[in-house]
Amino acid sequence: MTSTYLPVKDTGPEQISRIWVATLVALLASLVTCTAGARPPATERPDRDMERTDMGWMQQLREMASHGIYMVERASDDSRNRLSKRAGSSKPQQIAAYSGYANDSHVWVHGRVLASRPIATATGAETWWQNLHATFQRWESDEVAAAEVKLRYGDKVFPVVTDDEGYYAVRLDRNPAVPASEDVTATYADGEVLLIATHRVFSPHRDAQYLIVSDMDDTVLHTGITDLLTAARLTFLGNAKSRKPLPGVAGLYRALMAGGEGTATNPIFYVSNSGWNLYDLLDHFIEINDLPGGPLLLRDLGFNDRHASSREHKAETVRHLLERFTSLPVVLIGDSGQHDAEIYADIATSFPGRVLAIYVRDIDPRIDSPYDLDVDSVFDEFSGTQVPMVRGEDSRAFAEHMQTLGILPLESSERVAGSAIRDDQRGRVGR
Repeated sequence: MTSTYLPVKDTGPEQISRIWVATLVALLASLVTCTAGARPPATERPDRDMERTDMGWMQQLREMASHGIYMVERASDDSRNRLSKRAGSSKPQQIAAYSGYANDSHVWVHGRVLASRPIATATGAETWWQNLHATFQRWESDEVAAAEVKLRYGDKVFPVVTDDEGYYAVRLDRNPAVPASEDVTATYADGEVLLIATHRVFSPHRDAQYLIVSDMDDTVLHTGITDLLTAARLTFLGNAKSRKPLPGVAGLYRALMAGGEGTATNPIFYVSNSGWNLYDLLDHFIEINDLPGGPLLLRDLGFNDRHASSREHKAETVRHLLERFTSLPVVLIGDSGQHDAEIYADIATSFPGRVLAIYVRDIDPRIDSPYDLDVDSVFDEFSGTQVPMVRGEDSRAFAEHMQTLGILPLESSERVAGSAIRDDQRGRVGR
């Protein structure tokens, strides 16, 4: 897609208001196109070719919505930057230091410098209006370009400079004298401004048996993709406290971290097509719901990544993990609402012997939907890989199958079931 620059001739209050309204429209359009593919159960299935044509049409709408968000963001950034320069208010106010990871040779960290204050951590007492305002704050980010950040790892300092959207990403050489999980400290100093943040670094323990790679939306976190109103409510009016994990997922992932004998410390990576703008919400969500900690590998939905599809982002991220942790096989977990089945099956083909199993959570259990048919079709096509591929409706079903492979110890499914019951007792999703 050819990028289009949307010029901003007026930078007054009326133009800013129009940008905010356009941003809301673009976000709503994106939400609609992401959920429009959800279909109610049908007693008579449409022609399969027609079904695929419909999905192709929806994909085009998604790309149009994504391009619309990019144009609105470009206009917003241009307008804000002009106002900031006139007012002298473009000073950095925070370093968003995302979690990183390390292998035996290198450390990878990623962050962003912003001219807006950090969003307050949710307490659970927020009103719908406060949640909506926080959503706007996340997506109307005030990035700082060309800012020099100094990264301290061990006894060395590495200077990096942010790109046009305020991001920096760096690969550091591992220092053998420094523990693999040593944090990386990020510092920005300019005149009276001093910002310090810490990148938490995750690294596989020496007793690790395998990697765990999991999607987030509708794999860990309920998004309501099959219902537009529910999806809109959760997306715009919710926060980390009001959102819930899918029943049993925390118990399942903690069992996976302990491994087949219950004594390992297996690393988990959360790979999502959500934007980095949502990092604080998702990171807090993982913490308060007793999910095991691990790097959140999200997506830049702005300039740098506007040409890359969500499918390409996830596939490339998983490939990087397998290339960087060559001694460990992987368990892949996703959902039926996206392309996870096909992405993971492709990975299994490209990395023979490295994928222990693929698990796809059914987003509309007990319904024979087009999503299910697509997943089953992919699994049939890639059955020659000899990799177990399972479509299941809940965490207990996954745990039961994992027990048969030795990925989890016996009786794990009962503990996961207990975890699911406790999750259900906390109330309806989104409360």
